Amino acid sequence: MCDNVITSKDNEKIKLYRRLYDDKKVRRSMGLFVMEGARLICDAAKEDSKLRCIFVSRSGAERYGEALELLKSRYPDRLFSMVADEASRVLSGTGSPQGLFAICEMKDPPDVRELTKEGGRYIILDGIQDPGNMGTILRTADACGIDGVFTAGCCDVYNPKVVRSAMGSLMRIRFTDGSFEEITDILREKGVPVYAAVPGEGLSLTECDFDRGGAVIIGNEGNGIPPEHSEQADKRLTIKMKGSIESLNAAMAAGIIMWELSKNKENL
Repeated sequence: MCDNVITSKDNEKIKLYRRLYDDKKVRRSMGLFVMEGARLICDAAKEDSKLRCIFVSRSGAERYGEALELLKSRYPDRLFSMVADEASRVLSGTGSPQGLFAICEMKDPPDVRELTKEGGRYIILDGIQDPGNMGTILRTADACGIDGVFTAGCCDVYNPKVVRSAMGSLMRIRFTDGSFEEITDILREKGVPVYAAVPGEGLSLTECDFDRGGAVIIGNEGNGIPPEHSEQADKRLTIKMKGSIESLNAAMAAGIIMWELSKNKENL
């Protein structure tokens, strides 16, 4: 596959990968992010993502023959770099390197107005900071057929932990970032009701009428939705449970809400 094998951790391509892995500012300034694993990278290829560089460890080349055939059929040889197993450990975000890594271009996000449509069904993530929660929510939004995800004051969607948790959904789900006020103003302008998910004091989720669509605000893991934001919602909703709502983390609560939000859509 490659005549030369990268053996040094100081190789420029490896250093670029690590900078993108570690630094949000570098990712944003260059419009690039990183991913690890055969399934994730093949999902990106199937979605016609623009991969800039594909790293394959020696052991990965032996393990992922089918995945490499797919990647080689879609990307030119010049994008592939063989990496010695020891050097590949620098690329990995886990204790057990998967042997296949890539640098990928970020897709151009739609602006808030472009993403919003009458009758649409959305999630507004307000201050979500845990990358695992963020990735799980994006993955669930994809599975539920949510029309889009808005982020306001959240962790970086291209954080490697978000990318890993979201799996291929990051390449499929439509999402964009904006200020909370901009997002809610445009949703109302389009006639989309805005709901705030709160513990214990709102309309039961199962009694909400989403026939006109809706956008549900999911708040920060520790502090919930800021009072000034929940007050701007058209209605408050609550997941009524036998036990304490506090037993649900943000990703679990968002998953239940997205199922109710989208279960009447024609594609489910």
